[in-house]
Amino acid sequence: MKIAVFMGGISSEKEVSVRTGTAILNSLLRQGYDAYGVVLDKNNLLSAFIDNEYDLAYLALHGEYGEDGRIQGLLDILGKKYTGSGVTSSAVSMDKDLTKKIAQSVGVNVAKSYTRNDIDNIVEFPIVVKPSTEGSTVGLYVCHNKEELKEAIKNSGDKDLVIEEFIKGEELTVGVIEGEALGVLKITPKIGLYDYKSKYTVGMTEYEYPAKISEKAYQEAMEYATIIHNSLKMKGISRSDFILKDEKLYFLEVNSCPGMTETSLVPKLATLKGYTFDDLTRKIVEKFK
Repeated sequence: MKIAVFMGGISSEKEVSVRTGTAILNSLLRQGYDAYGVVLDKNNLLSAFIDNEYDLAYLALHGEYGEDGRIQGLLDILGKKYTGSGVTSSAVSMDKDLTKKIAQSVGVNVAKSYTRNDIDNIVEFPIVVKPSTEGSTVGLYVCHNKEELKEAIKNSGDKDLVIEEFIKGEELTVGVIEGEALGVLKITPKIGLYDYKSKYTVGMTEYEYPAKISEKAYQEAMEYATIIHNSLKMKGISRSDFILKDEKLYFLEVNSCPGMTETSLVPKLATLKGYTFDDLTRKIVEKFK
């Protein structure tokens, strides 16, 4: 079986995707798989999937044109096997606003949301503004008054936005692989928010796993992440992010293709189940081959 690891792409998360894809490719090669990498850009975004020879497309793509169902749809048309969630699950989970509504419908707590039309009526701050279909905290603003809020919306252009209350609490994340919750990890940035810089700069964030929170909150986070994974009919690996405030858990978003470098959050959580990084990549290949 020949495996092509597709990485890169044209989204704002291309750099992170290349890191993920390179780590996955190295893992597969270590285990003796017949694998090679393909870096996507605007010139080969379509042709790479048609011209290359492979039995399984291992998708290591983040963001738009990779994690949002479009590439999955192309592979379905080509009749190619690929890792991760399908078209519908990928598209829905990529839309943070739509995902929040689904999570709320199945009993999962979410932050209070607003629309652009609500701006003049908002009286409680801070407010978070972020693109509905981007990850890695790209384009995220925390606004402390209406002026900052209006400026953030203006700077975001015509993008679909999530505008919601800012909940200050403990940041948690839960990895799920094929419906199995791996554990709960607590994220503590040393300075400010857990933004792009904190995520990808060594030493700027502390990670505690298993998270030292109450047993009730721990189990609830595991349950919520599993419910979201299953409700969206996701496949492979997902990662759900939460905020814990005053023992109440709030769902933020779910990632259908979370970062998978050797130091990413899901591989850290996998160690709680005794899984190595190679175990994860092998499980995915065996599931989708």
